Amino acid sequence: MGPGDHDAGGTSPAEQAWFAEHFENVPAQIVDFLGGDGISLEGLHVADIGSGDGIIDLGLMLRARPASLTGFDVQPTNPDALLETARGGGAVSDLPPGLEFLACEQDRVPAPDASFDYVVTWSTFEHVGDPVQSAAEIHRILRPGGGLFLQLYPFYRSGPGSHLWTWFPEGFAQLLMEQDEVEARVAAEPERSTDEWREDRLADFRSLNGVTVDGLQDAIVASGLVIAKVELLTGAFHVPRELTHHRLTDLGITGIKLLAYKPVG
Repeated sequence: MGPGDHDAGGTSPAEQAWFAEHFENVPAQIVDFLGGDGISLEGLHVADIGSGDGIIDLGLMLRARPASLTGFDVQPTNPDALLETARGGGAVSDLPPGLEFLACEQDRVPAPDASFDYVVTWSTFEHVGDPVQSAAEIHRILRPGGGLFLQLYPFYRSGPGSHLWTWFPEGFAQLLMEQDEVEARVAAEPERSTDEWREDRLADFRSLNGVTVDGLQDAIVASGLVIAKVELLTGAFHVPRELTHHRLTDLGITGIKLLAYKPVG
């Protein structure tokens, strides 16, 4: 499974904003999206695929109150670093019981079949090496009747799809420039970020798999999961002349939230 897009901590203004966004806003979005269908995670066993720095999981654990929440990532979440960051943000003094983090492989989660009631994944599926296999693993670890909440932002072919909007606010750099050109421009403007932040964002850029909204749908359907609810993230955008031959659905859909479930029987 690929790294989640939530792997920065620290005390710079950008990192403080990162913590607030991922501790408060992201868990609220997950709870609200599920709650719109009368779904609560309270008392359930939940897995997060692509836990990154663990900030989202900590916020979700406190807000949604599942019985357990296990975060999986190819680069294991560091609980000590998470606690230090959370204390620095005034969030908690200790990590709650039931919250744990485990290492996983790109295409394998170390959990028994049908071991979770819900799986959540936030800004991860644009990074996984094989979306079809990753969706199949989620199907495997879900109990029958269990559900998946998936958010993906941004899609590669959309304006912000490079993950480098700090350097390319006009968008579409990943489609208009070669990778080495993109990286050279980022390196030439170090004043826009700290060294660690810049390298984290470049790592995000290098790991992108280019999945489209249709490709994501194909992967989920192939796994045996049934998509039940979708929110497409989009808005007005300008189409560069060089990209007029691209599908507007690819250029204009920046992200997605979806709910899927594993059928019973």
